[in-house]
Amino acid sequence: MDITSIKSVLHYLTKNILPSKFETAQQPDPNTIQLCFRGIDSQTWLEVSWNGESPRILKINKPEKIGRESTLSKQIRYGLKYMALISIDQDDFERVIKFGFAKKPGDEISKYLIFELMGKHSNIFYLDNKHKIIAVGKQIKSSQSSFRTISTGSIYSGPPVNYKKQPREDESFQSWKDSISIVPESLKYCLINTYQGVSPILTKQLEVVSKTCNSEIMEKNIDFIVDSDLKEIFKNWKIWINRFKNNNFNFSIFNKDFYCVWFFDKEINCEKKIDLCTGIENYYDNHLKQKKLELLVKKIEGIIFKQINIEKKNLNIQYDLLTKSEDYELYKEKADDIFSSNEIKKRDIIKGQKLYKKSKKLKRSRELIKERLSIYKTNIERLDEFTTLLENLNSLNHEKLFMRIKLLEEIMEEICNEFNINIKRQREVKKSTSEIESSPIQVYTPRGLKLQVGRNMRQNDLISFKFSKKGDLWFHAQEAPGSHVVLKSSSQEASEQDLQIAADLAALFSKAKRNIKVPINLVKIKDLQKIKKGGPGCVSFKNGEIIWGNPTRGEDYIKKNLKTVI
Repeated sequence: MDITSIKSVLHYLTKNILPSKFETAQQPDPNTIQLCFRGIDSQTWLEVSWNGESPRILKINKPEKIGRESTLSKQIRYGLKYMALISIDQDDFERVIKFGFAKKPGDEISKYLIFELMGKHSNIFYLDNKHKIIAVGKQIKSSQSSFRTISTGSIYSGPPVNYKKQPREDESFQSWKDSISIVPESLKYCLINTYQGVSPILTKQLEVVSKTCNSEIMEKNIDFIVDSDLKEIFKNWKIWINRFKNNNFNFSIFNKDFYCVWFFDKEINCEKKIDLCTGIENYYDNHLKQKKLELLVKKIEGIIFKQINIEKKNLNIQYDLLTKSEDYELYKEKADDIFSSNEIKKRDIIKGQKLYKKSKKLKRSRELIKERLSIYKTNIERLDEFTTLLENLNSLNHEKLFMRIKLLEEIMEEICNEFNINIKRQREVKKSTSEIESSPIQVYTPRGLKLQVGRNMRQNDLISFKFSKKGDLWFHAQEAPGSHVVLKSSSQEASEQDLQIAADLAALFSKAKRNIKVPINLVKIKDLQKIKKGGPGCVSFKNGEIIWGNPTRGEDYIKKNLKTVI
């Protein structure tokens, strides 16, 4: 979160929640605290995160009750109980925010909450009136920092002094140009390295709002930028400083993916007016969910990759054992030769018995080895199915982000349960009572027949057995991993068009979706059976027939007809 956004949120809070009574605190994840304040006629929730990749302070809607049992939240709740928030301080371009608490408005401050939102060095401090640290977000040892150590019981000292220049409205163009031209770098880094409060996003905002000859002027070396373009940047630089100093903020979206709190609507042709705090909260909510989704995908891909290597390694070991077991006849022949010789000594008898024993053991082991080979091959095929489910999820963007995250979490849990994989999990938190499970994709054929598509193993199992009725039809790509597709033809007889649409969808949601045509198994539900000791979605069938599905046609159909994913 850039300093301009922080200043805009603090300006709102100063106007709207001072003074207010502290009510409660909770810690939904290790690097985030949520605080509740009660005013005369309203309740305000704040979220502060010291996560190094996304430090932020936001006004949020009332969150779910998650993380009330964490040590930090308990200490803050106990220490600030019945106290009033009476001050919010932040100096100019510094990224240190200080909340002051007293027993009641007008009294001396007796407790502090300090938030340092400085990238990977971000942290939270809970202090007494003498600035002694009562609790801290993350402790820092002397081996981790040469500047300061951070631990409970020590006296709080601020971060290093920022020696960069402070932006000033009264600075002349020549002075500004001389300051940023000392080291010939791109204009972006000249501004960042020279002045306080300048972030990459601010340079992007200045680039967008300025009418220069070069659309990517911030990436251009300062020595090759003409004065007319620099003056245009400088003009908007002074506008930013003025609005920053005078708390003149306004939320707007630009370039579709970015937001700004100091552009005015007319400057970027903004059509929709959005409340500043609501806009920032929505932006970060979407940004964090998108990031969580990407991390989950990478994590699941890593789990699958590692497990496939384990299964392949075990498979190769069994192949080696099978090869060795083929020598059982050789050992038997050697033993026969010993006992068929004319002169047999005691040691020859012992050796011959050992050879017979080894021959029998190798012969018996062949069946066990073949059984293990079958298990490891099935495991690799199963992991291939999970990979296909993951690819299908990534290629379909109709559902909301929270539902896609839920689906990924379910897929990861299914893999871990099926292969007994233990993964490091964050501190367990109480689950929301309103949390719902994901649902299969549901579309209708032109004649009104319902089509269901499973997006994970649990959904495949549900639509194939629990939700299905006698008369429904089941579709799946032949000899290729993919989703189960069920046509609800129990309500009325399916036409050729209905069957073709179902086959096209089964082709689309399979590993063979890049082929022009895909052979699809069409099976009556009554001929479908669960495989004993198989995982969810493992089925066998009889009396099936083959029809051809077209993945491209399936993709066109679902894009036109899938409005929401329930």
